[in-house]
Amino acid sequence: VLRITDGALVVVDCIEGVCVQTETVLRQALGERIRPVLTVNKMDRCFLELQVEGEEAYQTFSRVIENANVIMATYEDVLLGDVQVYPEKGTVAFSAGLHGWAFTLTNFAKMYASNFGVDEAKMM
Repeated sequence: VLRITDGALVVVDCIEGVCVQTETVLRQALGERIRPVLTVNKMDRCFLELQVEGEEAYQTFSRVIENANVIMATYEDVLLGDVQVYPEKGTVAFSAGLHGWAFTLTNFAKMYASNFGVDEAKMM
């Protein structure tokens, strides 16, 4: 039951993608008028174990986000407004739970801008 929570962090395996349990959690969160955020997890497997190349990884992550958004659009609540998640808005994180790290695009842009002297706004 999600009635006493402020939010919902939905964790999706970047290799397995959105599954039946993901849809159940999203439906339950939206049914309780809780705006979910998403983390695309197990990125370590993607790059270290499966040796996925950059463009293929990008397409895989995009597909996970798109599939989650399709489900959220299906159970959309007018009172909540747009509940879909967008990496550029900070409602999607990328993580490797096994290694204990996660980041949003905003976090990454700040770090990259700081380390390489690039304007943060240009990173987004």
